[in-house]
Formats: sequence, structure tokens, C-alpha cells
Amino acid sequence: MKHIVFAHRKLSFGGGERVLLEQVAALRGLPVRVSVLFRKEPGRRDIEAELRTRNPNVGDVRHIPGAFGAFAWLLRARPDALVVCNHKGVQRALPWLARLGRRIPTAVTLHEHYERHLRKYRGIRELVDRWICTYDFTAAVREHLSPAPCAIIHPLYPRPEAQPMDAETRRAARARLGLPPDGPLVGYVGQIDGRKDPVAVLRFAEALARTGSAPALLFAGREEHKTAAALQAALEGSPLRERTRRLGALPDLGDAFAALDLYVMTSRNEGFFPLALIEALERGVPVLAPPVGGIGSILRDGDGGFLLRKTDDRKPVEDSALREAAARLAPLLADPAAWDAQRARAHAFGTALTRDYDAAAKFREVIAPWL
Repeated sequence: MKHIVFAHRKLSFGGGERVLLEQVAALRGLPVRVSVLFRKEPGRRDIEAELRTRNPNVGDVRHIPGAFGAFAWLLRARPDALVVCNHKGVQRALPWLARLGRRIPTAVTLHEHYERHLRKYRGIRELVDRWICTYDFTAAVREHLSPAPCAIIHPLYPRPEAQPMDAETRRAARARLGLPPDGPLVGYVGQIDGRKDPVAVLRFAEALARTGSAPALLFAGREEHKTAAALQAALEGSPLRERTRRLGALPDLGDAFAALDLYVMTSRNEGFFPLALIEALERGVPVLAPPVGGIGSILRDGDGGFLLRKTDDRKPVEDSALREAAARLAPLLADPAAWDAQRARAHAFGTALTRDYDAAAKFREVIAPWL
């Protein structure tokens, strides 16, 4: 059997890890042995069980953080191909192996077009045979990395058809989470860290409250410690302090999505199109998000989703943009018929995104020469 190695940053839940899962699953049924190396969070193997379930040919799943360990393992394993995504140890080992005449066919998965992201791969750019971009930023790859072929594979994977949330379902979800049964509920569901900037979500909700809307605010998802402290400090002086609920990490975020009237994302930067946006849209929850990464090329403003003005991917969303968005959305949220129409559009758009896109086939095409 051919042997394909995936070298990844971590195995805890996240958007990049979802792409890893789907890449590994794309090889199911082929005579290919799969190994997975990761470098961070050795105690968090959240997706290992699913990796093995989705592809029974997954063998070694190993924490190897450093270059020396990666060098020794790859020298011994002699894989037929390597798929890398931000594994610094493996990236440092590849030039050493090449000097010994052990050149491993290599593809690199790139999630973002920002120079600071691409810079991580400059040390191996002459050793990469294929770049896999999650949206089309070929020009940036050419400028900062190499002329190796770029495959554009959007991380849009087949999903069970989701049903839109009706009023009764929303109230039931709110009841299970201890949230107000009626009135506008806005919020963010997903990983909560500095890049996601949850304080800006709070500022948007405050701007919405100043229009007379009086929303409740929800945060659900694993909170990074420093970001959680900043959010708590902002809440201490907020008029929405008593109307805000932080649920933290949950085994199932479905109720948190279902309870919302509006999903708000205020990230400083993103990759192609975050899975959390798809999860909200397919449930019929309209979204507000900045046009960072690939979001601006996919989200249709005013059609179940709304774009939040943001011109600099390195800085937070400006308060003026948050106020503009609140002024625009407040009348729609206050009009049940208008908002129900946005819910229907969100559901139609979210389910259509993944229905006819075969990312697995595109990935198999990329690595076919090495199988």
C-alpha cells in the first residue's frame, strides 16, 4: 500500500482540523495507509476517533513537535507523499532529508492569503510540489512562495440537509440553555480567541441596544483565557451585562446556533469561509460578518447575510462600522416578516453552498500522481 502522511498543527477542534478530517476521509476505500503527525496540544486528540472512523486505514497518529523527531520518523517511515499544514517540525526536517537525497513529494494546505501566514512556508517553498489553497489567492502564493501548481479546493464538504429553525424550535432551544424565550438574541458560537475579537460582538450588541432593540447576547464555545478575561472586563461596564450569557465549551453547539436570531462574527482575519457561518446559515440564522479571507467573495450582502465594513485585516472592526451595521439591521430585526424572509434566504444559501461541491474528489486529483 502507498503511505500518505498528514502533518498538522493540532488535533483539537477547529476549522483547519475539519479540513484535515475531510482530506483523510477522501482517501477512504483506496489502498492507501495514512499516518497523522501533529505538534501542539498532545493531550487534546479531539478528532482522532473521527479520523479513524472516517478512514479505517489510519494507522499512526503521533505527537511529534520538533524537527529532530520529525526527521527521524520520516527517514524511517519513507512515505510516498506528505500533506503539510503548519507543522514546523516537519517543515524544518524536509530540507535535511532533501540533502540526504530523501525528497518526499509534498503538498501544502494554505488557509489564508496573508503574507504572515505564507511566510511560514518560505523555508520549504522549493520542496513543495503542490499548493492547496482554500480559496483563490494564487497571486499571493506566486509573489511570496513559488510557481508550483495551485489547486483551489474550497472546504465545502457534504453535510446532512439541515432544517431551518421555526419559532417553536428556537424557544425550545432557548429554554434548554436558560435564555429569554422572546426578544432578539444575537451572538457568536465557536472558538473564542483574540482573532475572533468577541469584545467587538459585544460592542455591536450595545450599538443595537441604543437603537431601542434591547437584545440579549450569547457567547458559546471554548474560551481562550486571555480573551475571556478581556471580554469579562468589557462586560463589567456594559449595559448588556445582565442580558449576556456565556455558555463556554459545550459537547453540542446545535442549541446555541438554533437559539439565535442573528449570528455575529467580528474576526480580524479568517480563511475561506468559516464552518460556523455555514452552520448558522443552514439553520436559517442570518449572519453578520466582515469581508475578510474568502467571506467577501461568498457571502451575498442582504441575502440572508450581511457584510460588516472592514478595510484592514490586521486591525479590529471599527466602532463606526459596528454602529452602521446596527442601524441597518435594527429595523429588519424589528419586522418579523422581513426577518423571516432573511431566515429563509439564509437557509437556502447555506444549504446550497455544500450541496453540489465535491471537495474530496478535488483533493484526490491533487495527490493522484503519488498514489
